[in-house]
Amino acid sequence: MKRIYSVLVLAIVALMSLSATERDLWTGSWSVSWNYPEGDEHREWKQLGQSDFAAMEAGTTLYFYFEIDTEAAYHKYNFDNYAWKALPGHEAEHDPEFGFSENTKVTFVLTQAVKDSIAAGGFAIHGHGFEVVKVTILEEDAEPADGVIWSGNWYVSWELQDGDEHKEWKGITPDDFAAFNVNDTLCLSLEIVPTDEYHAYKLEDYGWNALPGQARVDITANTEVRLVITDAIKNAVADGGFALHGHGFNIVQARVAAYNTPTAIEQVTLRSNGIRYNLLGQPVGEDYKGVVILNGKKA
Repeated sequence: MKRIYSVLVLAIVALMSLSATERDLWTGSWSVSWNYPEGDEHREWKQLGQSDFAAMEAGTTLYFYFEIDTEAAYHKYNFDNYAWKALPGHEAEHDPEFGFSENTKVTFVLTQAVKDSIAAGGFAIHGHGFEVVKVTILEEDAEPADGVIWSGNWYVSWELQDGDEHKEWKGITPDDFAAFNVNDTLCLSLEIVPTDEYHAYKLEDYGWNALPGQARVDITANTEVRLVITDAIKNAVADGGFALHGHGFNIVQARVAAYNTPTAIEQVTLRSNGIRYNLLGQPVGEDYKGVVILNGKKA
C-alpha cells in the first residue's frame, strides 16, 4: 500500500510542477550612493524609463540584483520616483532595520498602483553602499515566482495615530481576493522589528473586525502567516475588505499558493516484484496470517 501511495504522490507532483524563467532587461555595474554630490549620475539608478514600465502589465515580476560595496559603512536601497518619493508599498521610513548586509536579489512586483506612480513620476533606485548589476523579468508565459503578488517593506503598528497609513496594511484589495480560489493559501511574510517591545498580528476587515476563524496572534520571530481561503473568508472580504493589523513588524511579501487538484492520472505503472505486504505496507512472509497485498492486489 505504501508503494502504491508513493507512486500516486509522484504522479501528482509531476502534474503540479511549474517552471519560470528570467530574461535580462539590463546588466552592468552601476554604483549607487546618495552621498554623491548633486548632479552626479550615481546618486541614483534610472536605467529603466517610464515607457519601459508602461509596456509591462500589472502583476509583472522583476528582479533586481544588488552587490554590496564592502567598503561602505551600510547598505540600503529605496524604490522611488524621480523626486525621491517612495513607490506605493515600498515606504521604508518607519523601519529602523531597513537595509541589507550581503549581495541581494530583490523581488519587485509591478502592481497597478506602482504602474500609475511610475507613469506620473518615473522610477529610480536610491540608497547607499551597493551596485546594481542586473535586472531581470519573468517571461510572459511563466507563472509569477511562488505566486508572489506583492513585495515591499511596510511597517505595521496599531499604536500609531489614527490616519497614519502604517496603522494597517491593505496591499490586497477585495478585487484581488475575488480572484482567489477556495482552498488557495495566502502567505504573508512578516519580519519583526527588534526595537519594538512586542509583536502581534491579526487578519481583519477595514473595520477592524476579525475575519472568520481569525484572532490575535503574538509572534517572537520572523513568521510566514498562512490563511487558507474559504467561502466565508471570501464573503467577508467582499463585504468589508482585507487588512493586516498588529504591531512590531514589517510585511515584506504576499504570495498565493494555489490549491491544485489533478484532473487525471493517465497511467500508473506498478512494478511486480513478488513481495508480499500487510495493510501497513510492511513486507511479510508466506506464513503471515492476515490480509496480504501482492503486486498491488489483495492476495
